[in-house]
Amino acid sequence: MSASPLSSSTLHIRLQGYWHPGTGRAMGAAVDAAAYRDTDGLPALPGRHLKGLLRDAVERASAWGWPGYDAELVAALFGDRPESVAPGQIPRAGSLRVGDARLPATLRAQLADTDKRALRAGLFRVLLSTAIDAETGTADDRTLRGVEVVVPLDLEADLTVLPGQQPPADWRERLRSVLPLIPAVGAHRTRGLGRALLELSA
Repeated sequence: MSASPLSSSTLHIRLQGYWHPGTGRAMGAAVDAAAYRDTDGLPALPGRHLKGLLRDAVERASAWGWPGYDAELVAALFGDRPESVAPGQIPRAGSLRVGDARLPATLRAQLADTDKRALRAGLFRVLLSTAIDAETGTADDRTLRGVEVVVPLDLEADLTVLPGQQPPADWRERLRSVLPLIPAVGAHRTRGLGRALLELSA
């Protein structure tokens, strides 16, 4: 059964440059950090990563005293943090499910074809970096590192109200207002990767 239009929205992510959906795993001898792929071998951003970014943005708005933002809103949307719950109490679950951000359905269907293996490979690049000795200006031994990145793409993620949950009526507006607080997605965001524009549609 599909979600009601009143209980779901689509998060659109427009990547502006290379991005790295990290896995924490290496791939072969040259890649120390492989990119996350979905079941079709296509790049994607895990929903748990996006949920964390959204939660952090709402928490910052609350900490800065934005009207309409407080700890109750954070908990209602994303649940209690375990460390904030008194011993013996059960953490409250959030009302929103954030799905993986994937390529638009039409493009995904085209690239998922087994004959499109070469096209799928073209979505990925490997960036190499090394540490430089400040005194000699030469590369330090054994510091060459390869990170697999993805070319700029548009992604979509479903945000769905979980069955039996009732978030604040203006939850879309609350999230939409904090999206500018998320300038980048994926790993190595503080190193220039993953610059993105986020929009939430009805």
